[in-house]
Amino acid sequence: MNILKHRSIDRRTFLRGTGVSLALPWLESMSSLARAASTAGGIAESERPKRALFTMWGLGMNGRDFTPANTGRDWKVTPILKPVSHLRDDFTLISGLKLTHSGGHGGDRTFLTGTATHKADAKLRISADQEIAEAIGKATRYPSLVLGINRGTGFGSGTIDKTLAWTRGGTPIPAENRPHILFDKLFRAESPDEVAARKIGAGRTGSVLDAVRDEAKSLQNRLGKDDQAKLDEYFTSIRDVEQNIATDLAWLDKPKPQVAAIDFGQNVQALDPELQAKGNFDYRRYQRLMFDVITLALQTDSTRVINYYARRDLNDGTHCYAYKGCPYGYHEMTHHGEDPDKLKWLTKVDTWYMEDWAYFIEKLKSVKEGDGTLLDHTMLVWGSSGGTENAHNNTNLPTMLVGGHKIGIKHQGHIAKKDVRLGNLWQTMFGVMGVKVPANFQGGEADGIIKEIV
Repeated sequence: MNILKHRSIDRRTFLRGTGVSLALPWLESMSSLARAASTAGGIAESERPKRALFTMWGLGMNGRDFTPANTGRDWKVTPILKPVSHLRDDFTLISGLKLTHSGGHGGDRTFLTGTATHKADAKLRISADQEIAEAIGKATRYPSLVLGINRGTGFGSGTIDKTLAWTRGGTPIPAENRPHILFDKLFRAESPDEVAARKIGAGRTGSVLDAVRDEAKSLQNRLGKDDQAKLDEYFTSIRDVEQNIATDLAWLDKPKPQVAAIDFGQNVQALDPELQAKGNFDYRRYQRLMFDVITLALQTDSTRVINYYARRDLNDGTHCYAYKGCPYGYHEMTHHGEDPDKLKWLTKVDTWYMEDWAYFIEKLKSVKEGDGTLLDHTMLVWGSSGGTENAHNNTNLPTMLVGGHKIGIKHQGHIAKKDVRLGNLWQTMFGVMGVKVPANFQGGEADGIIKEIV
């Protein structure tokens, strides 16, 4: 009897032609399990990519039409959850979570850091997504993606930031908000001249950093305690830049995945929320294109860590489906004062947001990966730093954990975790990702895990 032996193929194998490199989808022969007929088609435990995506929807929501009255797997469908009710086996609703340094309109900085928000004396610390990226980011071209409904950081220019991501040195990381620009970053092939120019630029930046570091070190013995602490923070910021340069250089000569083009339309300015007047911005088209590009980023293993500031605190940035007839801004509706018309529109708009979220879940679920799907290997968080009843409390935060079946998540329908810290969910996710929980995690705003889901 002849036995056909197969050699496993590396997951990062590319098909190369003249000026073209094409990333392969997951093939059975990419797994070590392909060597035996009984296990072919699966992914070995050590080969399972684990991914985490954090989304924050500022200003809370209409919790009375969101949170089910009962817990367990058979939770009763609420108006806002109707769009995702058919996906209930793929997520867990977690009600009752809290953030100490939140409420009001400043929960953006505390959502992934746990620390005090916009206080003048607050010590800014690394965000949870960046801690995971430090641990696993070297496996992908982009250690993390930082996205938002507005781009940049907003740091120092207003009361609310435009980003959720912070480096170890306490520096905000700019968010990208344009799906077509994100697509180019991920998949546009660079010419040899562009690659050479980037290498030269990296070398020049490295030389400047070396000179600055040497100059700073010569000052160290002449400084007082407070100034030395500031200098240490400065060195940390330099190391952040150096690590980014090193990562970039390591991937420069490796071809980017080639994927089918997305039709962004001829007027790409229409995809920039900051350039659109209220009433003209097709938010649904924008949001679903963002989710399409995010799906490709995960599917091609370009990154395994993403945070997305999908709706900002105070100024939502989405124009709140004005093009579909909503007469109010989201912030205005959250301060509804029991006005029935505002409450009606708040539920309607929250339901539309949830329809887009359902689209994203279904998109990830449709992508096969080994013996599961892209959703099975990805944890998605739908969360907010604002409470759900009225105004923006720091308790009863609307939270949904989606996906992750194949990496250790055991969904429970709806669980109530009254007065449990939001940081406990992040700590749970760290464990699933296989990332050690750092010292002083979340600035002390975490004291355990959510055992029910693991």
